[in-house]
Amino acid sequence: IYTLSLHDALPISNLNTSDVQSMSGMFAYCHSLTSLNLSHFDTSKVTNMRSMFYKCNSLKELDISNFNTSLTTDIAGMFYNCTTLTSLDLSFFDTSQVTDMFMMFSNCLLTSLNLSNFDTSKVVNMNDMFSNCSNLEYINLKNFDENNLTNVNNMFNNVPENIVICINIANNKSDIILSQIKSKCFNIYCSDDWKNNKKMIYNYNSKILY
Repeated sequence: IYTLSLHDALPISNLNTSDVQSMSGMFAYCHSLTSLNLSHFDTSKVTNMRSMFYKCNSLKELDISNFNTSLTTDIAGMFYNCTTLTSLDLSFFDTSQVTDMFMMFSNCLLTSLNLSNFDTSKVVNMNDMFSNCSNLEYINLKNFDENNLTNVNNMFNNVPENIVICINIANNKSDIILSQIKSKCFNIYCSDDWKNNKKMIYNYNSKILY
């Protein structure tokens, strides 16, 4: 774990991570870190990325585009309180072995998250996953499988009331995520192009939104 002062730099350019199994808390509390390029990291053996960027609240640029997460089981709190991140591309994430997504994005100020590629078939815990993401306008969860999911408390706590959430109800035998959406009267849709398909958007007071 690194704890940086204002003028420190991370000595990671030649870091060999090919045998690393846990990166839990690796950059936690790096409050002064503004940019981080981890495109050279070999994460093929990593099973634990819990709280990896926890409270990196000055981090504006993060390159994890080459991460191999095929063995990773724990990504809880991975981006917790990354309040200056404006975008996050996780389209390459393999979450097929993940069981815990607790607080994964909690306290982030991202405006949108496309998690349509996430395989959540083994996930048990999504408590507080998006809690306090007060700038979120859109989340795509359309391929979320919730059939092993048991914990969703406060999943959408303190997100904007007008947030639009994409979820494919037909994918799931239970309504555990849907119940969280209904309880907040959020908007739900099943079209990727939601901004140009307002008639596809519904909320749970039975009104069509135009």
